[in-house]
Amino acid sequence: MLPNGVSLGRMQGPLAALASISPHFTGAVRVNGPSGTGFLLVQGGNPYAAAFEDTARDLLLSGDKAYSHLLDQSSLNYELIAYTAEETEAARETVREMGCQVSKDGAKLAVRNGTRGVDGLEQVARQPGVIAVSVFHEGFALQSLGTADFEQVAAIAEDLLRAGTRITADMAMGDLSQMILETPAGKLIIAPYGDLSLCILAKPDANLGLIRLSIRGIQDRPA
Repeated sequence: MLPNGVSLGRMQGPLAALASISPHFTGAVRVNGPSGTGFLLVQGGNPYAAAFEDTARDLLLSGDKAYSHLLDQSSLNYELIAYTAEETEAARETVREMGCQVSKDGAKLAVRNGTRGVDGLEQVARQPGVIAVSVFHEGFALQSLGTADFEQVAAIAEDLLRAGTRITADMAMGDLSQMILETPAGKLIIAPYGDLSLCILAKPDANLGLIRLSIRGIQDRPA
């Protein structure tokens, strides 16, 4: 019933991370399993319709309730479908008939992982010596800037971050802010980033002080 649009790819992770991946996205987010299927329609980053069928509980949600349910999920399998202006208008007409619009109050629900936006990643990527930077969640790279294959290391990087967190807790060192792996070929910095995690690849001669300061700057940014 909705326009086909153009697929931008399939992803896995929290729906709230969409605001970081594409803060001005216009189109459909098609959710598929394992707990159910549904969609979220967005224009310029603002949600305007949602529906979800929870197959496990035999429950059909629409509008604000569907949007809230999707945001509450820690991880979803979803596909991003880009819409043109004409396709967006056709989608809006369809959801008016379906009665699954998201209200203005519903659209103001907190988007936990997306509030920091992509500008923080760009701030880190601009530091001298930085080759690439990625934000990841549950072992999956959500967005990357620069040239590096973070898909191969995201899961291991997250495991290292968790191990470092346990070590600092056991040694009463306080909260972990960053981890640094260094070889003659380069440096890899892993750091918590709200509900997400950061991974930065840098050249051997990169100024770690500047990079660490830029990371702290976006970590401390209010959500």
